[in-house]
Amino acid sequence: MAESKRAVSLSRALSKLGLCSRSEAEVLVSEGRVSVNGRVVSRSAIRVDLLRDRISVDAKPLARRKEFIYVAMNKPTGVLTTRSDERGRKTVFDLLPREKTFIFPVGRLDKESSGLLIFTNDSQIGERLTNPKSKIQKTYRVAAEGQIAESSLNVLRNGITLEEGWTTLPALVGNVLRKGATTTCDVTIVEGKNRQVRKMFERIGHPVIALERISVGPLRLGSMASGAYRHLTPAEIVELRKSVS
Repeated sequence: MAESKRAVSLSRALSKLGLCSRSEAEVLVSEGRVSVNGRVVSRSAIRVDLLRDRISVDAKPLARRKEFIYVAMNKPTGVLTTRSDERGRKTVFDLLPREKTFIFPVGRLDKESSGLLIFTNDSQIGERLTNPKSKIQKTYRVAAEGQIAESSLNVLRNGITLEEGWTTLPALVGNVLRKGATTTCDVTIVEGKNRQVRKMFERIGHPVIALERISVGPLRLGSMASGAYRHLTPAEIVELRKSVS
């Protein structure tokens, strides 16, 4: 029988069903805990059809329809956006309860940044939210050193060439407040490359003091306490899917 066009590796199938990551799936298979159509399998690379084949883990059948989970967190500063850290530092997963399904952070916030971080097991939504081609707006509340002249902010609004040699797309800069030795403002970008906002402000000579992400697409941080998390509402999920459709 010809292989179905829907066929994927067993490790990917377990990930797509929301059970675990691919690497964790490989461990489950190697331990003899996974069966396909009633037979224990020993290779995670075998191809399976999620709609046709019956997959079980520890003799418990897995549902063929994946239950998607969407979680918003107000990430605190000093916490890493990673599943684990070899140096034992605190990660965002230390702030979450053990979920029934495998979820992953959509994009990253560096250790010293805070604010809105989305988790999901919906790989399609995750890819679209992080793909620059989707042009999903992300807004950051920035506190930077010094009183920043309007001409310097206009450089950010027009796009700025960073030291790496690439030029950012034009940013939206608003809610500017100059007070003492600090300028605060809201900056909206659609790219979200590694430490991009920090690099933009360093380039105009005003290093970032504090950086908080306050929105991703239609989702807002709101009044959620630092370190807290919540599941998205049905209405928010609808708006999120519309934003990347």
